[in-house]
Amino acid sequence: MRARAVLTVLSVLTVVTTTVAVAAPAGAAPPPRPACGDTLTVDTRLRADLVCDGAGLRVGPGVTLDLGGHTVRGSGAGVGVAVASEGTVRVRNGTLAGWGEGIATYAVPDTDTGPLVVDRVRFTGNVTGLLASGEDGTGLYGKDATVTRSTFRDNTWGLLALWHIEVDVQRTTFASNGTGVEAGDSQVDVAGSRFARNDVAMSLGQSGTTITGTTFVDNPRGLTVAPTSGATVTGSTFVGSDVAVAGYGNPTVLHIDGNRFTDNGTAVSFDLSDGSVTGNTFRGNGTGLLVVQAPWDVTLVQDNTFVRGGDGIRVEQGDALLQLGGNDARRNSGWGILAPDVTDLGGNTARGNGNEPQCVGVVCGTS
Repeated sequence: MRARAVLTVLSVLTVVTTTVAVAAPAGAAPPPRPACGDTLTVDTRLRADLVCDGAGLRVGPGVTLDLGGHTVRGSGAGVGVAVASEGTVRVRNGTLAGWGEGIATYAVPDTDTGPLVVDRVRFTGNVTGLLASGEDGTGLYGKDATVTRSTFRDNTWGLLALWHIEVDVQRTTFASNGTGVEAGDSQVDVAGSRFARNDVAMSLGQSGTTITGTTFVDNPRGLTVAPTSGATVTGSTFVGSDVAVAGYGNPTVLHIDGNRFTDNGTAVSFDLSDGSVTGNTFRGNGTGLLVVQAPWDVTLVQDNTFVRGGDGIRVEQGDALLQLGGNDARRNSGWGILAPDVTDLGGNTARGNGNEPQCVGVVCGTS
């Protein structure tokens, strides 16, 4: 996957000669409509769909491209909208379909980079919807991005962030993609968004994320956090995943606070991961919290509710670094709390679970 992304980045950084769209003098006829392969040097609004066999459009530094509700369609390869690394570039209000990359960056050497702003853009049927990446191996020419009110649907990757990029995603939908968001050596924060029916909703490698107020529905894998990555997830909902949130390998740090997990196979899995699981509601999951291998640092599991699932809390390898307190497990068909060799902070309760004793490793009340 990474090799494929690197090749696309290198292809974007190749300099090509194109027609340049320029502003018309005052009182003159309007400039010609942009054509496939044009470079836009002034703010431009499309007046018709574009269907391109080769390159799409190149957007120069400081330029806003308003797609005008139209579609720029490719033939399965190339870049739909290539944006300059220099200056602020805006792309809004339309559809990018059938490209190798819907949006990607081209290098403008010896200049300062600026942000990319994407608003109300629909990415559909691309290999990668938005490729946000610096130069492979150096991170040069990277363009941080803000994505708002957009939709990524039926892409292999919706958003791919590589090589020291920061992306802020708000009020955006990722649906039926191979991977909704993948980050490598980058930070991708998500707020008020929705992930539905992606094979993998979000995947982090040597990266970080803060997720707030976001809904994950029917993604076989929700959030996957690989070593040297971290995630903070608050006020979000996870429904219908095989594994909703998983951290594996050391170091990984996850803070999971105030979320709802419903009807997942495994809601939260820690495997050599550190952090906290606090104030969450787990309902109808095969396993609420699974700890596969013990954490490497203090990890707090506190004030969670586990109801009507298989196992509430199941710890396969305990350690004093894993601290449990104030959790409530009720009417699960298997274990309420199975947590040998952990630190008991007190205040745990369990009743009506299928296995006896109701709690192992901590002392539980019944109310």
